[in-house]
Amino acid sequence: MGFYSLYAEFEAFNATQEYSDMAIERAIAMHEGDSIPGFPSVDVFYYLIQPQLEKLREPAVELINDIYSQLEYLASQITERIFMRFPAAKSTVMEYICEIIGKERDHTREIVEAVIDAEQNYLFTNDLEYKTNRQNIVPEAESPSDSHGMRGGPGGQGGPGGPGGAGG
Repeated sequence: MGFYSLYAEFEAFNATQEYSDMAIERAIAMHEGDSIPGFPSVDVFYYLIQPQLEKLREPAVELINDIYSQLEYLASQITERIFMRFPAAKSTVMEYICEIIGKERDHTREIVEAVIDAEQNYLFTNDLEYKTNRQNIVPEAESPSDSHGMRGGPGGQGGPGGPGGAGG
């Protein structure tokens, strides 16, 4: 699987092809509420589209695993050539390489899944009341200088924007 063909199977995809009219009507009935009569709630859309969006996760994770396998294969080929005269060192080096690229694979998977989750859970609204009431759900990040009691750059020695730094 290549990066450019990652979602090729979804090019002619119709998100509603798996839903019967009965299933859609059931979703509308299940999410009836304070919506304007004759207009279904946006929750119906989210309810129906969420399983379809989840299908995007597997190809992305599969691509990460494919890339890991290719990197491991290349590392094996390179260490085979470099350590031809030192076969005992070859296995130790390969263990380190596999450990490092394994950690990076896991880190990459976390990032990709976080991006997919963020895209799936994104809700656009211009409703000021909604925004105001939900603004405090995510706490503000503490700036690194506040948490360590430092002023300026690293080690309190200035730096960009600090005393004696490039910005000041």
